[in-house]
Amino acid sequence: MSSLFGHALAGLAISAACTRSRPPRRVWIFAVACAVAPDLDWFMDFFQVSQGASPAHRGLSHSLLAALFIAAAAMLIGFRPQLRSVRHWACMLAAAFSHGLLDACTFGGTGVAFLLPFSNARFVGAWQPIFVSPIPLSGKLLDWLLFSLGTEIVWIGLPAALVFVTPQAMLRLRQRWRRSEEIP
Repeated sequence: MSSLFGHALAGLAISAACTRSRPPRRVWIFAVACAVAPDLDWFMDFFQVSQGASPAHRGLSHSLLAALFIAAAAMLIGFRPQLRSVRHWACMLAAAFSHGLLDACTFGGTGVAFLLPFSNARFVGAWQPIFVSPIPLSGKLLDWLLFSLGTEIVWIGLPAALVFVTPQAMLRLRQRWRRSEEIP
């Protein structure tokens, strides 16, 4: 799986992409929460659930159906009725679904059960540039964690930075263009 850092960064980038200007605090907080929520299935390890079972990691909590429920819960918990909008709901849904997509793009681990409860099939990405984060952390695994975080910086962090920077850059270019047209 990608680390919580990678999932949170993806949720933050999605919240920035879903709003016209800087995302309101409520939007980015709940988008980040939606992006990391599917990993709450890690506690199933304490119950010794077998790796490919529905409640196991990358199972039901990573499915499309779970993303719908996570987004709906975020809207009900985080937004008063007058603040709820289709745009905010789509943002929460995209953030929740991004979790499974990122996990499918990790090299290592089981596939993601996107279609549960309708199908037990697990899917992996044809392209897996992100290395799975080690859990639990111990001495030798620290190097692996640092390498994994490095791949997340490249494949999640840099695109997220583009999402943050591009709208501001476009706005400044537009302002300069308008000023240059005004000057005779």
